[in-house]
Amino acid sequence: MNVVELTRALVRIPSVSGSEQGCVELLRGMLPGAVVSGRNLWAMRGDGARTLLLNSHTDTVPASPEWTRDPHAASLEDGRIHGLGANDAKGCLAALVRAFLDAKVPKGGQLLLAATCDEETGKEGLGELRPELPRIDAAIIGEPTLLEVCSCQRGLLRLRLRAKGRRAHAARPWQGENAIEKAARDVGRLTGLELPVHPLLGPTTLQVTMIEGGVKTNVIPPECVMEIDARTVPEMDNAALRARVEEAVESEVELVSDRFVPIETPASEAIVRAALAAAGRDAPRAFGGVSDFFHVRDVPAVVMGPGRPEQSHAADEWVATSQLERAVAVYRETIERYLA
Repeated sequence: MNVVELTRALVRIPSVSGSEQGCVELLRGMLPGAVVSGRNLWAMRGDGARTLLLNSHTDTVPASPEWTRDPHAASLEDGRIHGLGANDAKGCLAALVRAFLDAKVPKGGQLLLAATCDEETGKEGLGELRPELPRIDAAIIGEPTLLEVCSCQRGLLRLRLRAKGRRAHAARPWQGENAIEKAARDVGRLTGLELPVHPLLGPTTLQVTMIEGGVKTNVIPPECVMEIDARTVPEMDNAALRARVEEAVESEVELVSDRFVPIETPASEAIVRAALAAAGRDAPRAFGGVSDFFHVRDVPAVVMGPGRPEQSHAADEWVATSQLERAVAVYRETIERYLA
């Protein structure tokens, strides 16, 4: 199957996170010697000492009620494949599979392809599979970037702030302590923090995204809880930003999640230079979301793939066939340049 046919075949297989087996079986039939591990699949070519990993995911988010098409019809209209996962990231996966099969693997090089599950949910995918895989020297992660070469991604930190007050009657507020007022002061402090700006990733962001407090309209609230979403950059990682928040606020600070740390591959690394040359780009850019880049943070890696970032998780999602065909050529040239 060519890349367009393979993308359509993958889109026709429902594979919401947790149900990726159909895609795994399709790919196993195309990849000689493929190994299936849980809902993941990997295969190798070559027998050299220098190994390049190609990775993308088989899972999708569920189709939203806003879809106006059959999400698994994989219809081809006006040079676009429409369907759930076409853009994020079955087109990327199809292009990587074709490049894996078509690329010339030089003596001394080794190519490893991993089609992994649960990228959307972070459960049993690349993070779980990685210890089973051979040692790798670099990686390409397939995500829609319009074939821009992305060498960095922000971290994700989630915190819960708990402002503690003292309950009293609203008619006698001096007998209590208003937890909502304490929380409001903390929101102001957080808004005023000066946080670093990365040249590619942009600003560190820290947002109060949920707030809950109060008992009744005539009761001074004894507690107010705020949820914080922060996106971090290498200059201030998750631990450093958490410490900064703890210093700034009156509220108690609870860690909800700090697993995804910020990552950056220097532009001087061979995989970045190979990808830039293959894609005809002058400089790397930042990846705007959180991806399986996190699971290869110990080696030089790039995120790159066909499709538009804004189409990911969108109703009536689509990917252009011209992007898919170009992606196969770019991936193949990147592989050959890196392994040469």
